[in-house]
Amino acid sequence: MIYFLRLILLSAIFSSHAWSRPLVLVGYFDAFEGAENNNSEKVAKLLEKRSLNRSDYSLKLCQLRTVFDKSFYQFDTCLKNLHQVPDLVLGLGEAGCRFKIETIVRNLDLNIRPDNEGNVRMNTPIIPGAPDEVGLNYPLAKMYCSLSPKERSQTEISRDAGSFVCNNLSYQFSFHYKNLKHGFIHVPSHSCRNLSEKTLLSVLKLEKMISSGLIESSSLLPVSSEEIQEKIQETSGESCENEFYKKLKMLKRKSPRKF
Repeated sequence: MIYFLRLILLSAIFSSHAWSRPLVLVGYFDAFEGAENNNSEKVAKLLEKRSLNRSDYSLKLCQLRTVFDKSFYQFDTCLKNLHQVPDLVLGLGEAGCRFKIETIVRNLDLNIRPDNEGNVRMNTPIIPGAPDEVGLNYPLAKMYCSLSPKERSQTEISRDAGSFVCNNLSYQFSFHYKNLKHGFIHVPSHSCRNLSEKTLLSVLKLEKMISSGLIESSSLLPVSSEEIQEKIQETSGESCENEFYKKLKMLKRKSPRKF
């Protein structure tokens, strides 16, 4: 009898531990422009599959339509349906053939390509009256520095998330959930060569970055050159974080649109 009581107690402890693990919410997009798939889905699903064997966090996925505004409402619904507040929220999209980590989003929809419901936005503010640009709220410098030197050399730091649905989603999420750790990463697109290899490498990078992002405190990433320079001065001259901010400062800043 005592043996069975111990088993019940242990099961309850393990169950409690499982539910108390940090939670990561990952959103990915459906295919668009007639493509058979969107590689953000493949990356997200492989990341989820591999997360089942991890003890440091649990991961939930959210499928998003490549549609202005609707993708945010879908992400918002996924968030509200979770059993706990996520410790980290990541949006994944596809663009180019490099692993591209986003730092800022803009209050702008501008794309002549229609989304998956035929909507075209021409120089339209996402949220009228809101700031032109917003730094994303995740510890990206620390997450970047969790990668190996080779992985960092194959990672693109970006100050331009575009003006299509990915940017629309992240701007709205940042506006409505200012206190949640939230970031956006573009993975290699479905049309890239050696896609299986690039997909796996993206997942391996994301695993390291998620683990780091969960334990590090977060603040808004810098937007202006002056803010970036302050970060450079705060970090030691030879540190990886210093390297991150110096690379960020070298990137050309896209001028905010005037409406």
